[in-house]
Amino acid sequence: MKKPPEEKKRKRGAPRSPTEAAITCRPYTSSGAVHLSDGVMRNFSSDGSYIETSHEFKSGTILIVRMLFYPPPASTVNEESRPRTICLAEVKWRQKLADENAVRFGMGLRYLD
Repeated sequence: MKKPPEEKKRKRGAPRSPTEAAITCRPYTSSGAVHLSDGVMRNFSSDGSYIETSHEFKSGTILIVRMLFYPPPASTVNEESRPRTICLAEVKWRQKLADENAVRFGMGLRYLD
């Protein structure tokens, strides 16, 4: 999978952990228009995550991301090594993914603490 050019140049602040967590997300907004989208979290770190959804959210959008299902971790995995179950995150970059079955979008998120 190709990463956007700006993502290639930037060094990561924290290592990423792969996952296949089912998520749902929607914009954090006070307007009546809500675009709820189901998706998959493909990797995460203490700083952010990479998700794939069927809805394209623009860069800069603040999302509420909630985990629906996370594969049970080994009992030796500490809490900091697991993804957040609910969070606010900013879309830092996005890309359209080539998928013959459906239109999907990949997005890099930065957690807002």
